[in-house]
Amino acid sequence: MTVGAFSPSRLQIEPDDMEETHYQSILEKQLAMNRQTWAALQDHGATEQSELRLDFSFNAPDRKAADRLYALLQEQTDYEVKIVSGGPFLLRKWRVEGTTRNTSISPAILDQWVTWMVTAGKESGCDFDGWGTSV
Repeated sequence: MTVGAFSPSRLQIEPDDMEETHYQSILEKQLAMNRQTWAALQDHGATEQSELRLDFSFNAPDRKAADRLYALLQEQTDYEVKIVSGGPFLLRKWRVEGTTRNTSISPAILDQWVTWMVTAGKESGCDFDGWGTSV
């Protein structure tokens, strides 16, 4: 097999493709983390009958994106949600953080939920940063 010389014109990636690749990467990473987190929860006594509150966070590029995600989560869920910012003005970072209500979880439910959360972030221009809980 011969590999031709590098040619930028052959490797043009459309912005939509880059965005799709970015969010697909986030989803794959988070789904893989679900397996590890579920195993750790089981090690601490959690079962599919346990009811847990899930804490979650998103990174937002700016206040407008954080506001869009906040509004979407307020409209479509019953989660406690807040917008958090920090850092000096020009380097300010925005996050959307929240907590679900008590709910039973399983690996399948976690995968569905994480997929929905990544999609909600994508629709708002934010990155799902992950979730956690206390047992």
